[in-house]
Amino acid sequence: MNNKNFTALIAIAILSINIAIAQPDLIFKNGMEQFFGLNDTGITWSGNSSTGVNTGCTSNISAPQDCDSGRDATLNNDADGLAGFSFTKLDTDGNPLLANASGHTCVKDNVTGLVWEVKTNIAGIHNKDNTYQWGGLTAIGRDHPNSLGTYYDGWNELVQGSNDNNFCGYNNWRVPTVEELSDLANYGTFGPSLETNYFPNTEPTVYWTSSPRSRVTSNAWNVYFDYSYDYYGLRSGSSRVRLVR
Repeated sequence: MNNKNFTALIAIAILSINIAIAQPDLIFKNGMEQFFGLNDTGITWSGNSSTGVNTGCTSNISAPQDCDSGRDATLNNDADGLAGFSFTKLDTDGNPLLANASGHTCVKDNVTGLVWEVKTNIAGIHNKDNTYQWGGLTAIGRDHPNSLGTYYDGWNELVQGSNDNNFCGYNNWRVPTVEELSDLANYGTFGPSLETNYFPNTEPTVYWTSSPRSRVTSNAWNVYFDYSYDYYGLRSGSSRVRLVR
């Protein structure tokens, strides 16, 4: 199991426990049920105790490196994604396109099976610069009678509009969990830490997830796509959103 897989599983356990403590009568899906697998980290270099970071996967450190195992070691051909990531571009109806196609509307992650919204620079609900307060449709706990904290409606138009219009041929779009969104990150690149060939118009900034933060009910989890780490922010703050189904 690589570091990203282990970290994701630990995060799931902690998040599930925290939510259970915060809202003991709720049972939430943790978001991992949809996964066919987990992406690797995208890190193809190694650490070296005397000279820092190597450009290749060689090191004078005896312990195994992240780059020694996983998809970024065994399937690093870059044909459909860097360092073991595997994506398929989709058109407006959800039909697959060639890897070098431009103007695609969605992207399927072939490892996890999830389909992601591609942001645009055209005015409308999918514009890359749209920001929202946290807690709209599909936010975890939103419709429960004992939900904790404030749930804002900011991203409702994005979720409802995408489903009403069968965006990329689907009507089950939602905001991703923190596990799902952080798994999309490629830690081998930054600014943004996401493949821009497949995800153009990605800003190296904060994107909301559907996951609330336990105990501190004014917060919710987000992922920062400059260096790709998950953190939390005030629900009343404005951040971007990328939909998944």
